[in-house]
Amino acid sequence: MALPFGETEPIQLFVKMMNSEAPPIEINADANNRIQIIHEKILVTWKIPVTGQRLFYERKQLLRQDRLIDYSIQNKACLELMVGWDDKDDPSDILQMIHQMSSNICRMCQGQDESASTYKDCFDILREALKREAEVGILSLSSVPATLVMLYSSPIGGNKSYGNNLIRLSLDTLLMTDNGISAGKIAYLGVEFCILLREVSCEDLLYKSCRTMLADYLEHNYEILYDYYPGAVIEILFFAIKLSEDLSNGLCNIFYRSEYIESLRIQVRDLGKFLCVPRKVINVQINEDEDDDKNIMIGYTNAVINVLFKDHLKDMKQNLTRLPDMIKIFERLHTTHSVSLLYLAILNELNSISQLVKDGADKLQRALEGQKNSLQIMVRNIMRSDDYDWFLKHIVVLDSESRMHLVMMKMFPEKKLRDAQLLNPLFCWSEKLDKKLFNAFKYKDLTDPKILHPWLCKVCQVLFEPKNLLFRACPDNPTDFYPNPELEPEPFHLDCFKFAGQVIALALMHEIQVGVALGRVFLMQLARKNISLEDVKDADPCFYNRCKEFINKDDLSALESPKVKFGFKTGKTMKLYPSHGYIKSLVRHCFVHSISKQVSFFSKGFEMIFKTSISQLLEDFKGLKLEDLNHVLKGNGNAGSNFGKKRKSLNHECNGSDPLMSQLQKIRRRRINITDWQWGDFLGSGSFGQVHEGYTSDGFFFAVKVAPLLEGKKVDQIEQEIALLRQFSHPNIVKYFGTHKDEMNLYIFLELVRAGSLEKLYQKFQLQDSQVSLYTKQILKGLKYLHDRNVVHRDIKCANILVNENGCVKIADFGLSRVTNLKTLMKSCWWNPRWMPPEVVNGKGGGYGLKADIWSVGCVVLEMSTRQIPYSHLEPGAVDYSIGEGKLPRLPDSLTEHSRDFILQCLQVNPNDRPTAAKLLEHPFVKGRCS
Repeated sequence: MALPFGETEPIQLFVKMMNSEAPPIEINADANNRIQIIHEKILVTWKIPVTGQRLFYERKQLLRQDRLIDYSIQNKACLELMVGWDDKDDPSDILQMIHQMSSNICRMCQGQDESASTYKDCFDILREALKREAEVGILSLSSVPATLVMLYSSPIGGNKSYGNNLIRLSLDTLLMTDNGISAGKIAYLGVEFCILLREVSCEDLLYKSCRTMLADYLEHNYEILYDYYPGAVIEILFFAIKLSEDLSNGLCNIFYRSEYIESLRIQVRDLGKFLCVPRKVINVQINEDEDDDKNIMIGYTNAVINVLFKDHLKDMKQNLTRLPDMIKIFERLHTTHSVSLLYLAILNELNSISQLVKDGADKLQRALEGQKNSLQIMVRNIMRSDDYDWFLKHIVVLDSESRMHLVMMKMFPEKKLRDAQLLNPLFCWSEKLDKKLFNAFKYKDLTDPKILHPWLCKVCQVLFEPKNLLFRACPDNPTDFYPNPELEPEPFHLDCFKFAGQVIALALMHEIQVGVALGRVFLMQLARKNISLEDVKDADPCFYNRCKEFINKDDLSALESPKVKFGFKTGKTMKLYPSHGYIKSLVRHCFVHSISKQVSFFSKGFEMIFKTSISQLLEDFKGLKLEDLNHVLKGNGNAGSNFGKKRKSLNHECNGSDPLMSQLQKIRRRRINITDWQWGDFLGSGSFGQVHEGYTSDGFFFAVKVAPLLEGKKVDQIEQEIALLRQFSHPNIVKYFGTHKDEMNLYIFLELVRAGSLEKLYQKFQLQDSQVSLYTKQILKGLKYLHDRNVVHRDIKCANILVNENGCVKIADFGLSRVTNLKTLMKSCWWNPRWMPPEVVNGKGGGYGLKADIWSVGCVVLEMSTRQIPYSHLEPGAVDYSIGEGKLPRLPDSLTEHSRDFILQCLQVNPNDRPTAAKLLEHPFVKGRCS
């Protein structure tokens, strides 16, 4: 096919061999053709090696790399051919080798030499020539591709096989190995081979194989040809045009056999790879300073790309339209998956081309929107291993089920769905939720979808059960839930919300319909969106209507009072000023804040499974909607009959009859029943009294802290606080088992940690930096658990941090300091300021807060690293003044760079500048350490 450069007319030439009576041969050409094409036609006709040919026109020798137009050769001109090889003119050994190989092949094509030894000589010569990186361009100039294809096309026995082997050797060496040869020369030779093989037959297997090899090469070297030879870009575009035509013709067939579909998929794949070069070219603007050939190439490429996009978009509309009618036939032929992948691949290519066509993206989008039914059929029939990434950018045209299916396949590989290490801890924790349900599934394999599905449904039924108080149902949508704003959550409730987040995430991951949905306002909070009054309407219409009453009143003076009690039965009050967005304040104060803690823990559980938040999920997958999550979860709403029932009005005083709390207490009493116990060894004394070893009648060891009571004081607050702390469970905090009191003492039962405190440990051993890092990471994990539940320790120091025989750190004495007037209730209560932050010592800046514990962590790391308490160089009387003035403890030069930076980040005088425990877990000093 002639290149579209210029508007020259075809010309007819006659070639006569000098000093020969042989009649001249007629050759049809184009004025833009290179002289080499004439040589190659002489090669095929007369079987004369190109290296042995010399062409003359009007006694002037024609150079092979020039074009006919360069010599002003006219139509019906006569060219003279001189035959013969003169090694004096071309003394290089590579040319001599190529001439020898070409001569051998010409004799083989004439039937004069059929020996295997001649073929082996050709094979060795070609292999040696291909090794010569600097001279590989001579292969093209000497017409080696045309010579080898002539051998492949020869009808003489054995020549086809010889030619096949020599061509594959060439392309394997050039295209499939990193040989350091110029990418432009390699691509041009590959194009040359494929053009010549295409002229043999478009259905030839060697041609198709070589075409695919060239396509693979161009995919990774698509920038190579623009400056090398513009004509090669057009030739590559011709390959794309031919593939496009074949693909369109193939798609016209109604019935697809599996092997036929695979052939079409290969064509689509090769088409996309060949189009890598035109895509590069089409982004280049026509430049008047460029030569005409390049400008013509750019314009021609633009036109072809537009035609390809238009034609294939039309083809796909037709094929997608008939897909719903053909799907049953495809299912009987077992080709549904293959057809879906074929259509997906074509749409993928159209998606790429659409970026190069004016309004192409919009046209493709409109076409997809008109084929939603067919697209959903395709989505249902693709698998995780298939290439569907581009589809994720167009999921807005799909229904909720298809969108979520694509996203879940992308996020979770099959192996993740069968992860027992993920499921088993959740199942073990579920015992606290429902003992009967736990026992029913105790010996079953949750990695089996047939087991996991009913378990998730039943667990959701427990979590969202009306009597369990965790969630409320939207009045008009009894299967849509949001956290109960009337519940004042205790630690176990918060753990339940985190578990609920994990369960819902699992249901989404496995695409299991559990019969519940998350209320819109709940979803919006999870997605970190602003909540308006209209958003609250479905969740609490009463609250909404009361707000609307105020809005509709002409006189808003009722809201201008300093404080107005409004909202749920929480007793909360707030200041309202109509001129400053009072309705927004109302929604935020009376609704959003009332469930923010529950939402936070639910989010943490969700992210533990998904490894991303819902807000980030929506950001990563454009077109995914909040409602899509509910479509997967809710299904037909038949998971449990209780979900359809209206809820009775609740109040915050019903916690005493909370079934979840009762279930937890039953489990704790069964496991640890400290009623009949004996005294053991004295273990030490601390801030809150002496500590002894204890031993129950059923053989359980524990620690008992003995705190003498001040006369006339009650300890109800302490007992209530311990009852609360009993709900806490984390590997890096000491467990509370309960309390007992008599007339003289209060006994606090705790987990026994025999190895002692970190203070005793560093006094006995010199801790390495890696050990300090290991212990610090565990301290931060335990502290993060407490801070998530708004518990400030207030007395973090090595003496209050225990370590067991396995090196597991456990924070002790947490939570007790927040009990009102605790220092007056316990004789031994004393505070050492050396670990306290400035805002606590000087009484400024709000006193104790979560960030106060962070300062103490920095002091603990310094204490472990130096084996000395902070401010050890100061007298006790000077410590308070030094800390109150914001002076830091001494940091010795022996500290490593990471440990010094960690300590300094903790010891920020301004508490707002101190990082959280969660943030510190990302610090290089502790990150990556095993705990």
